Amino acid sequence: MMREGGAGLVLVVRHPETEANAARRYVGASESPYTPLGASQAAELAALIAAWCPDRIYTSPRERALAVAHAAAGSAIPLTVLDGIAEIDFGCAEQMTAGEMQAAGLSLDYPGLPGLDGTTVCGESWASFEQRVSEAGERFAAHAGRTAVVAHGGVVRVLMMSWLGLDARAAFRLAVTNGVGALFGFEDGYARLLAFGPAELLCTV
Repeated sequence: MMREGGAGLVLVVRHPETEANAARRYVGASESPYTPLGASQAAELAALIAAWCPDRIYTSPRERALAVAHAAAGSAIPLTVLDGIAEIDFGCAEQMTAGEMQAAGLSLDYPGLPGLDGTTVCGESWASFEQRVSEAGERFAAHAGRTAVVAHGGVVRVLMMSWLGLDARAAFRLAVTNGVGALFGFEDGYARLLAFGPAELLCTV
């Protein structure tokens, strides 16, 4: 179970499907309600996390993640809302599709993200996003016991790149769909990826 000697497990998952996700719109700093599928995913994800018996839960402040974390934590599990794991802010591209961005001449300057080459760069820089998420990741990795993290696709990608020592350009080669995440084991500062996939599989480890 990796609970002794300063070792720990970290389960990090992406929030359920929102209307913006279903419409393939960029939603970072803004909010978007769940789709009917997302509402079902939210209940299932909260139950899975609670059954995994984490010692603590961290969550993004965005409602699409926060609602799941609150439901999973109940009144028994310590819950921390952490700004550092909010999704990247897409700035003037918030709520746009890729096609709408291209038509408006906008782009996102993110390593490894193809097809958005407009003249006006929008939103938070990847370097800033990567730094704040990686700093949060150091906090998670230092815990003993079990730590659950409910966040966003971009956050899951950065944490995986950081913990595995991979180049940031590989981040968008990971298909982090809603309800998907990663389970890491930590011991003496060393990270090992134990599982990657749907939460119902991760929470059985």
